[in-house]
Amino acid sequence: MAMRWVHENIAGFGGNPDQVTIWGESAGAQSIGLHLHSYGGRNDNLYQAAIMESGGPVGTNLSPLPFYSAAFENLTRTVGCWTSKNQLGCLRNLTSTQLYDSHYSVVWNPIVDGDFLTAYPSTLAANGSFVHVPILTGANSDEGVSFSAKGLDNSTAIANNLLYWRNYALSPPSIRTLLNLYPNNPSQEPPYRDTTNTTYPQNGLQWRRDAAIGGDLVIIAQRRKTCEEFVTHNISNVYSYRFDTPLWNASAPVSVPHFVNVVFSFQNISGALGPVPEYQSYKDLSTSIGRAYASFVSTHQPNGPGGYGGGGNVTGLPTWPRYELAAPKNMVLNSNGSFVEEDTWRREGIAFINSISRELLA
Repeated sequence: MAMRWVHENIAGFGGNPDQVTIWGESAGAQSIGLHLHSYGGRNDNLYQAAIMESGGPVGTNLSPLPFYSAAFENLTRTVGCWTSKNQLGCLRNLTSTQLYDSHYSVVWNPIVDGDFLTAYPSTLAANGSFVHVPILTGANSDEGVSFSAKGLDNSTAIANNLLYWRNYALSPPSIRTLLNLYPNNPSQEPPYRDTTNTTYPQNGLQWRRDAAIGGDLVIIAQRRKTCEEFVTHNISNVYSYRFDTPLWNASAPVSVPHFVNVVFSFQNISGALGPVPEYQSYKDLSTSIGRAYASFVSTHQPNGPGGYGGGGNVTGLPTWPRYELAAPKNMVLNSNGSFVEEDTWRREGIAFINSISRELLA
């Protein structure tokens, strides 16, 4: 409804209804990923491009409706709506404070309802049943710092946690495969900039291993999968990034976890990027990201008015390549100097995760 309103009214604000880009981060990016796969991929021309930061069509467990039965009963009993003849109406009449004070303990995700989502996104994507528009998508280097469990000291503890973590439906054989593909090697686990074998025992002796698995399961693997699927179905303007800059005042262990890119993306240059001149490079990176995004919104490529090789890249970043199956690449957004990398790291682990999307209820 909101997108339709924008389409019908944006001209009144000086905008172009045929040049709309939808953009979201985290849950917002998940929402965009699901909208791209909504109504069986029907394109109502409500938007012409999409930007997804740290999220997409996978990672949000789309549990079946019965999963919510107990949670719905608990909620309605807690807030006094259980005996109402119109329970949904009763819930809708609650204030935000009343709803918050109920301390509901479940995340209410979308479901495959046969209408908005006619099937799980992984099924739709494999068939090319999604809205075919240019995308710019990415993830932060250390998403797993945010998507991991603490207090796990060994393989058994990680395996037992994965049996129920985030309400996924990971099978024991899949969990065993994950543990084989992600061995306990702290120097190659989040935070990835720490290449020592420090274990951070206060978080669990194998916390870094669990963070490697968790970050790829929830955020990072799907970023690669989404790029591959869009390119496979002949969408040429697909761009991928890895954000690799910690906050200026990050606490130990210094990392690039979920959400820290937002102050850069939204041009928050009023102090959140650190004091100048010491952190001038942070402000410069933020400005470059803003220019690249503006270029993508305007022309569906992030390299400025000159595009590729035209000498007009005024973004301050290296030339951002299109994502290609034969030679996949990311733009690495780093305040010490952004660069282009091959998107082939953790190939086996990520490929396996992308083969079990249905176990992630996606």
